[in-house]
Amino acid sequence: MMKYLKLIGLIISLLSAAFVLQPVYADPPLPTPVGRVVWIKGSLKATMPNNEQRLLQKMSVIYLSDILSTDQASQAQVVFSDNTLLTFRPSTTLSIDKYEFKPSTKKGSVGTYVMSLVEGGFRTITGLIAHSNPSDYKVNTPVATIGVRGTDYAVYFHSGQLSMAYYTGSPCLSNKQGTLCLTTAVPFGSVSIGGAPVALTTQPAVFKEKLDVVPVKITPFVSSVGGGPTSYSTQHNTSGPITSFCISQ
Repeated sequence: MMKYLKLIGLIISLLSAAFVLQPVYADPPLPTPVGRVVWIKGSLKATMPNNEQRLLQKMSVIYLSDILSTDQASQAQVVFSDNTLLTFRPSTTLSIDKYEFKPSTKKGSVGTYVMSLVEGGFRTITGLIAHSNPSDYKVNTPVATIGVRGTDYAVYFHSGQLSMAYYTGSPCLSNKQGTLCLTTAVPFGSVSIGGAPVALTTQPAVFKEKLDVVPVKITPFVSSVGGGPTSYSTQHNTSGPITSFCISQ
C-alpha cells in the first residue's frame, strides 16, 4: 500500500513539474488601427498579413498592413487618423505598408504615410501627415512614386500605365527617368513601364467621372481598460496610443 501511494505521489509530482515547465506563449500583438470606412457602394474587403479576409462595412476599422480591395462593381471611401480621405475606384487594390500618426507633435513631421497601389485607382485629399511634411507621404506603384504637397488628386493604374489628374495642390509622379508635377496649367499626366512621366494635353477617359469624397473628420480615442482595437474610452486623447476613432461630419 505504501509503495502504491509513493508511486501515485511520484506521478503527481512529475505531472506538476511538466505543467510548470510548459512554455508560456504571449498573446499576439493587436493590429494597429489606422482609420475607418466612411461609406461603401458594393463591397470592400481587407486581406490581413495571415491571408485572412474581412468583409468591411460602414464604420469598420482598417489596420496597418491591410490590403484593401474593391470588386469590379464597387466603390468605397476610407478616412485615416490624420484625416486623409481616400475613395476607391472599382477593381482597386491598395496595401497599407507604413502608417504612423503622432498628433501631439507640434512642429515638423507628424508621421509616415506609405501605401502601394497594386491595381485600379482612387481619388484622395491628403491629411496632416502630407501637409506637415510632404516627404513623409508616398504612394508606390510599379511604374512611379506619387508625392504631394497638400493635395486633392486622382490616379489610375492598369496594364502597366499610371494616369494622374490634378484638382488642387501639387501632386507629382517620379521615377528614375524623371519627375512631373501637375498644376492648373498641366492638369493630367501619365507614365508607363520604363518611361519618364509625361504631361497630357487631354483628359484621360477614366477621369471624366470625378469620384465623390465625403468631407468627414476623424477623432482619436484611447481604448478602455481591457478593450481591443474597436473599444472606446470616454476620454478624448491626442498624446497616448490611439486605438479607436470616431467619424464626424
